[in-house]
Amino acid sequence: MNVVNVAFFGTSDRSIPILTALRENFNLSLCITREDTKFGREQILKPTEVKIWAKENNVNCITISRLDTQSTQGIINSLKTAQIDTGIVADFSFILPEELINTPKFKLINIHFSLLPKYRGASPVQQAILNGDETTGITYYIMDKGMDTGAILQQVEYKIPANLTAGELYQKLFVLAAQKLPQVVNDYVSQIITPLPQDNARATYTYSKTHPKNTFIYKEDAKIDWNAGAAQIERQIRAYNPWPIAWTTLGDMEQVFRIKPDKKENLKVKLFEAIVEKNELKVKKIQVEGGKVLSWQEFANGYLASAF
Repeated sequence: MNVVNVAFFGTSDRSIPILTALRENFNLSLCITREDTKFGREQILKPTEVKIWAKENNVNCITISRLDTQSTQGIINSLKTAQIDTGIVADFSFILPEELINTPKFKLINIHFSLLPKYRGASPVQQAILNGDETTGITYYIMDKGMDTGAILQQVEYKIPANLTAGELYQKLFVLAAQKLPQVVNDYVSQIITPLPQDNARATYTYSKTHPKNTFIYKEDAKIDWNAGAAQIERQIRAYNPWPIAWTTLGDMEQVFRIKPDKKENLKVKLFEAIVEKNELKVKKIQVEGGKVLSWQEFANGYLASAF
């Protein structure tokens, strides 16, 4: 088999296993990722791990802040110059135009972290946790102009371990995706496997609760509904960790806990970790706006009028 020239499109800092698999099995000659973003109180510019890895491994890297006509044409030109056979897309955060998708001989392969057509959209891992799913998976498919509508190359099921946060589950799925990726790419370009159309009648989407026309997650989505029940709240805490972190206010917490009267009701509170015991929510790690992350006992000592 001739050496396959590949490009990688991704902005996630969990991409290293996939990048490593591509480097070890193909000619990875181009990475496309997001421009450096300002981080922390000091607003220090921080590159993506994709950019850092590409520099360390002498792989040409293109960074973009948006995908407009100029940047799209620049990427297309680079794909042609590098004679890219196919591109691998994983958590890229930008919508790719059809002209770019069709530039490589074998188009672009997207790695989607659900068993399509279930959970099309930008937040399938969070949705699986929110819904209490026992299994999820990975879908490798050929991109088209639709949202996760392309023909499927292969799917891999994955049983979700108990109590994982979205960040932890993403990490495991990226590693699994990297392990299976070389065989998928080789079988596809060798025409051993044939892409199969999705059953659109079975499609579901990860639409935001607060922005129902968008499949991304917003900070408002992570606000806790204290009437949802302990199990659902616990899933919400895991689904929105590490971002945007499930949150509430001291005033809203008054529905369940007795807050000291001298505490400001509008203070924002983030919940990082919790468990359910005997149908009751037990918060483990919590942070009040402007303070440090506390254990539940530390929080109770400072903010609760009485033990719960």
